[in-house]
Amino acid sequence: MNITSLISLLGLSGLAAGSSILIEAETFAEKGGWMVDTQFIESMGSPYLIAHGMGTPVGDASTKVEIPEDGSYRVWVRTLDWSERMGRAEGAGRFSMETDGKPLGGELGKGKPEWDWELVGSADLKAGSTALTLKDGSGFDGRVDAILLSNEENFTPPTVGTLAERTSWEIAGAPEMAGDAGDFDLVVIGGGYGGLGSAISAARMGAKVALIQNREVLGGNGSSEVRVWAMGNFPPNKYPVADIIQEICDSAEASPAPAEQFEDDKKEKVVRAEKNITLFLGHHAYGLEMEGDEIDSVKLLEVATGKVKTVSGKFFADCTGHGFIGQWAGADTTMEEKGRMGMSNMWMWENTDAPVSFREEEWMMPFKAKDFPYPVRNHAQWFWEGGFDQHPIKELEQIRDWNLIVSYSAWNSIKNHAAHAERDENGHKNAKMSWLAYVGGTRETQQILGDVILTGKAIKADEEFPDAVVLTTWSIDLHVPQEEFVAAAPERPFISRAIHDRVIDKNVGYPIPYRCFYSRNVPNLFMAGRNISVDRHALGTIRVMNTIGMMGVVVGKAAALATAHDCTPRELYEKHLDEMKQLWLLPGKSRFESLEELKVSLPSE
Repeated sequence: MNITSLISLLGLSGLAAGSSILIEAETFAEKGGWMVDTQFIESMGSPYLIAHGMGTPVGDASTKVEIPEDGSYRVWVRTLDWSERMGRAEGAGRFSMETDGKPLGGELGKGKPEWDWELVGSADLKAGSTALTLKDGSGFDGRVDAILLSNEENFTPPTVGTLAERTSWEIAGAPEMAGDAGDFDLVVIGGGYGGLGSAISAARMGAKVALIQNREVLGGNGSSEVRVWAMGNFPPNKYPVADIIQEICDSAEASPAPAEQFEDDKKEKVVRAEKNITLFLGHHAYGLEMEGDEIDSVKLLEVATGKVKTVSGKFFADCTGHGFIGQWAGADTTMEEKGRMGMSNMWMWENTDAPVSFREEEWMMPFKAKDFPYPVRNHAQWFWEGGFDQHPIKELEQIRDWNLIVSYSAWNSIKNHAAHAERDENGHKNAKMSWLAYVGGTRETQQILGDVILTGKAIKADEEFPDAVVLTTWSIDLHVPQEEFVAAAPERPFISRAIHDRVIDKNVGYPIPYRCFYSRNVPNLFMAGRNISVDRHALGTIRVMNTIGMMGVVVGKAAALATAHDCTPRELYEKHLDEMKQLWLLPGKSRFESLEELKVSLPSE
């Protein structure tokens, strides 16, 4: 470690030489039952470990740390009291730490109601390998961002800001540069249906593609982590842009449903079969390098190792849903001020052969049966939705945490206070919460504006566009708090209802124009997902996954053709629309070995 640089970084002077070591929790070698959470890096600065045991403490997470010299080391952990932050009683996520099997300090997770360094205690450590262990004490979503060890007398942990700022820390164990991970024709950020469609279709057109996903599974909301079944029909279309999505879409019979019905492995198998795709699972995009008004490269954190990489490209596709890439690139965006749709964290329960207990805690809401709908068919579905007027980026973690609180509270009312007891012959004595999504499914964040902003008014008027391509078949479906249940939590409603404007024939569909799929002011940025160029009424129909996947197919083909012609997405529309339509006519299984082969195969204009 460069102690002189560290002293300068922290603005300290007169320090005795010593050693400080940072251990990112998500890099622990053995995670036990703790899960890696990457959803909130933009608001709190890092991935972290979460003990999501639904009331049952999860298995220990452990790792080995190399101690450079003998000494007495103070130990800090970056954590928060998440239930207190939500205005409830403290300490929902309790945990403790051990060094080499010996308890260090007391119970953690009951400190500040914000992310901060908490001093655990001191340990006398010998040079060499030391084991660190995280022990979950509650099963209710305790979380650990990082651990700091220091034997420097006056050391103070640095203030945590963005992930980009964190990479500048000159502390052993801080994220470090691993170099350039490649140069691609198309860099796709986001591994949901839009990202999958973009990557697969571009690769089959001969383009070299990077597909970046910050979790270890593909599918986004349509994965086993979130379990939203893929909606949106595939009616007859002049352009067979549905073919690729039909290859990857799930067989889920409900939303939510058992994990295996979302077929994570099938999605990954299809991607890995494409020789032109380099798949970056477990890599979080956290920033960009710009060249003028164009994106030059994206900066990635490899979550499991803490290594930082750059991936360069000619074109980029924002398939994040949140519109982060467009936001960082300075794209024109818009966001509804009030009344946005929220995030859903669905859950499931099952009956067992014997009584099952569920621990009641002080931070839970004292719900009655009238306060929430009974989870029929053993699952709480899409309308368990919160966060309507909270900021969908800055307050995203709080939105998710409130969804956790109300879900646990409802289950506590069912199990321990006989809410809806008449709905089960055993009064739910044998019932067990079997799954609760800790990864949220968000419906609305911000829109990246393109050369066309599709409106609900245009859809209702059946307005025609020369570049119409993807058929949207869902109704204009917007969510608001369900009035019947608002009284249970008037400041933070958590049950929604859908307002459907069924102006679209689901067997025919309304064609979305291509010009909604690229940025109007960042020349090399495409988008596929709920962040495309629409107003919020049009968002109500285009936001379902099969439709989003077809957007991706169009984006992938456009990126390949734009690379072959060395032109912008806008110039494709202005100069090569007929060629692009020829590509849209090709079945999903069509392949080109190279972009040159693609170019010469199309009729000259």
